[in-house]
Amino acid sequence: MREFSVPAVQVACRAVNSYPAVFSANTPALIEIEQAYGYDCLQAYLEGWLVNLREFVNVGKKMTDAQTFETAMIILQDYKFLTIADINLLFKRAKSGYYGNLYDRLDGQIILGWFRRYFSERCGAAEEESINEASRYKSDPYDRTCERLSEREHEFKRWRMKHFTDGRR
Repeated sequence: MREFSVPAVQVACRAVNSYPAVFSANTPALIEIEQAYGYDCLQAYLEGWLVNLREFVNVGKKMTDAQTFETAMIILQDYKFLTIADINLLFKRAKSGYYGNLYDRLDGQIILGWFRRYFSERCGAAEEESINEASRYKSDPYDRTCERLSEREHEFKRWRMKHFTDGRR
């Protein structure tokens, strides 16, 4: 299990405003939080985000504590692989209206819909980043480690043959 400090994670999350920033933030996944602090702590952490959201939005029909607990539980069942940076970005976006306006209602279905959309967009962004990285390696063969090793090995073999051939004469 990797080590992480809560203040360092908080600082890293402040700069997260896009999927590439999420990927490079190096924050722990929810499963890592569970392993380090236990399920109850993780559940409480997520409920804290949901309560904060409940208080942030001004809608007539807000979630109850029981709905908040169950929504957090479902999120943890389905999205434990997301990182703290993911959670921060998702809730920042929700608060800013990225997922649409809330019309007098905030409940688990709406929030779980945000998670589905976020995950779909995140997968698309990861795929695009992976394709771009592969393209960079394909365009410059000297960036590829195996290519560089093969070239060095070939140079060494040529040197060795020349050295041993010249040494025998």
